[in-house]
Amino acid sequence: MLKSNLSELCAEDNIAVLTIDNGSKNLLTEPEFIDRKELLGWLDENPQVGALVITGNGRHFSHGADVSLFGSSEGNELSEKLENARELLRTIERLPIITAAAINGGCFGGGLEIAMSCTFRIASPKSRLGLTEVMHGVVPGMGGMEKLARIVGREKAVQMILGCEMLSAEAALEAGLITKISEDKDSLEETKAFVKELMDGKSITQINAIFNTINNALAGAEDPSKGMFEKTLAEADKK
Repeated sequence: MLKSNLSELCAEDNIAVLTIDNGSKNLLTEPEFIDRKELLGWLDENPQVGALVITGNGRHFSHGADVSLFGSSEGNELSEKLENARELLRTIERLPIITAAAINGGCFGGGLEIAMSCTFRIASPKSRLGLTEVMHGVVPGMGGMEKLARIVGREKAVQMILGCEMLSAEAALEAGLITKISEDKDSLEETKAFVKELMDGKSITQINAIFNTINNALAGAEDPSKGMFEKTLAEADKK
């Protein structure tokens, strides 16, 4: 288990569960809710893990930054903290494993930025999602604006951000912001079942090859799948 003041990471067989845990709203008193290098080190020590599920403890995923702390950091210090958080979310985006956010209750601001770093987002029926920083006089600071535009398109992203919209689960599904709505009021078990079904019958090598290829392709790499077939074939021949 890997524990910080804002989160806890543990393995359940071949699924890692990263839980944001900070009060009733799981506020992000620090933008970097888990140390990036420690996360990567933990995954290296648990090579059986083929999926990472991120969730929030209790009723909410995360209501984002603690607004009472806005302005408490000096400019350079704040910029460094935000850059560390953006690098953490970029790292999660580029992981060569399945990533999914299990969303319950409020998923706002930095919370939604975290959820959008995952490939899949599964929300409970009563979830609410939005980037609401504009109402506090700022804008999303952890890469959420560009993530949202890539997921739902430019027009809807601008409308959501400027309008401080808080989408219901149904509206988020219609906009393409989430993958599906869970049948249960708590989405965690359904999210774990969802990733488990995707992993069923596939090796970690296959999962890594698929994600590395797609990640490299989206980053503009030339011939990103080169050697991937051969690597998976070599593993299959050993069985």
